Amino acid sequence: MALVEDSLPEKAIAYEVASVGSNFGLIGALIDTGIQLERQDAVNDALAGIQFDAEGELETRLMSALSAEGYRVAPLPGEARKKRDWLGTYPTAPAGTDAWLDIAVVHYGYMSSGAGQPFRPTVGAKVRLVKVSDGSTLMENQIVYNPLNTMQGIITIAPNPEYAFRNRSDLLADPARLAAGIEDALNQVADTAIQLLR
Repeated sequence: MALVEDSLPEKAIAYEVASVGSNFGLIGALIDTGIQLERQDAVNDALAGIQFDAEGELETRLMSALSAEGYRVAPLPGEARKKRDWLGTYPTAPAGTDAWLDIAVVHYGYMSSGAGQPFRPTVGAKVRLVKVSDGSTLMENQIVYNPLNTMQGIITIAPNPEYAFRNRSDLLADPARLAAGIEDALNQVADTAIQLLR
């Protein structure tokens, strides 16, 4: 099996869905956007400060889980994805490869459902298994860790209560715990994706 690389967006999110500022018209929305971006930058700076590599963590977990299931796995490097979606065409697979496993993470990081609500890890991923010999899709699904709403036809995973942060200060107070929450969410998404191959 060939594991397609460049699965994650460059930056983690740190988003509050129904923040107070967004309720005050255009000016409030502009201020809210600035606050959201500043929080996102602070979270990414904290993760960079401890050299957290979300892409590497996900790839390591996928390779380990696939090997444990008896698959021979080859990482398939390629160009950076222009958008967070499956590849339109796949590069040449190594000899003997039966399928490409394409996991496109649409978002990862932290999300709060509104003012005063805790920030929890979130991951949204699209998973597809494509047969090398004829390009047919063998499996296709979406997985969301900590969804805001239940979505029909999408696999949802409830967040781990161990990684709930009261507010921005709490989110940034312990970068190792901040990273551990994302790693836990990515691991659960990876494990769920591998279960889909059974």
